[in-house]
Amino acid sequence: MTDFRQTLIDRGWRQGALVRAMDDPSFSEFAHFALEKNDLFLIISQTCDLVNADFTSEPFFEALRLSPLEKDPENEYKGGKNSRILQFQINVNDLPQPFQALPYERFFINRELLLDYSSKEFIREEEQIMINAWLTRRINRAAFPDKFEQRWKLRRSQITKIIKRLELVNDIYIKIAPFSDIEDDSDYELEIYLLMDAENFDNPETHAEYTKLKNDLEDQFNRCPNIDLQSIELTSDAEITLRELQQLRRWDYSYLSYREPGIHATPMIID
Repeated sequence: MTDFRQTLIDRGWRQGALVRAMDDPSFSEFAHFALEKNDLFLIISQTCDLVNADFTSEPFFEALRLSPLEKDPENEYKGGKNSRILQFQINVNDLPQPFQALPYERFFINRELLLDYSSKEFIREEEQIMINAWLTRRINRAAFPDKFEQRWKLRRSQITKIIKRLELVNDIYIKIAPFSDIEDDSDYELEIYLLMDAENFDNPETHAEYTKLKNDLEDQFNRCPNIDLQSIELTSDAEITLRELQQLRRWDYSYLSYREPGIHATPMIID
């Protein structure tokens, strides 16, 4: 009996592998968009599923399309800040190249195809962790009360301009009380935490610049009706605790920066 698991392992298949479209019509059978010749495909299936010996229990693997960009990634779309668009650089043939990923441009591929190919290129571990977190956030990101959304969005344009300048802020976390829709004449109590890498947070010049931006953001929220801003803080990722994070909710940048109608996948034309 052929040891398919060992064959797949020997061929180097694991999560984070990069492939180009394979020379088999079944490769794109389940793609709901047209593939381009310069696309790369990132395998996002777990390694244990990818090398499973039983093709009946695991018939497919999942891949995310990476589309090449003609310019460097934009800060607004780097690092998984925006849930709808991700831009980053990876090394292809030992040269850094910019790519873009859209969360819905992923599809299942016949896993048996991997037996006929070997894996040669991989993204770095830190990129894989970032992309996995970005995809996960699509499912578990917080949905905030409609009444709260309506109130801060009266200053949406001004707040968005400030957020876009917070390039070195990795995440924004907020705490709202109550976490429910309330009467129009009642207030939400709000706390905001701007999370930065310790290295940037400890840089005096950067800290001074971002303190000013924090103050500008505070001013805008103080202008929102029936939002009582209790505090807004710059926070180092070396200081914030897991317990504190568990009491907060991540505020998705795409709620601030997404512009309709957005980008949609090109339909796959089937002859």
